[in-house]
Amino acid sequence: MAKNKKKKPAAKKPQTREKSRGKKPFPKKAVIITVCIVVAAAAAGLVFGIRACSDAAKDVLKNTSWYSASATDASGDEVDLQEIYNVKYSNYRGGLSFTDDGRFELWLTPGDPAEGTHSGTYAVEDDSVTAVFDEGTQTEFPVKRENGRITQITVGYDGYEVVFLQSE
Repeated sequence: MAKNKKKKPAAKKPQTREKSRGKKPFPKKAVIITVCIVVAAAAAGLVFGIRACSDAAKDVLKNTSWYSASATDASGDEVDLQEIYNVKYSNYRGGLSFTDDGRFELWLTPGDPAEGTHSGTYAVEDDSVTAVFDEGTQTEFPVKRENGRITQITVGYDGYEVVFLQSE
């Protein structure tokens, strides 16, 4: 005689909490899309914020004039400007100016400014001005700030560091 095996009823899948409470499953796609949108918006804000800060930094120097006030030699000792410019009169001062179109002019030699002026474009980055002269030479002019305002610019010239202060 064959035994009759009773079939066991199929086991039911356990219900999740959401189903047991009558809630729908959490929409993962919506969360992923929302996070992507938030990250993209934050990245765009950062890019535009950096550009605005860079433009604002350049605005700090627009239409300003600076004069050479002091200098140091390679060993850090202060030297008289007469030594740098090789002149016998003490009232000579070089000049540095920044225009509203992103250009600068640097005058460091005695005589007619038209003959000894160097020019180019500039960009302000943190604690320096990146200057690109018209002939292609690029250099950095370190700046000193007080309360966020540029108070002096240092220009390397023939082995000296010449400090420029803003003209009033």
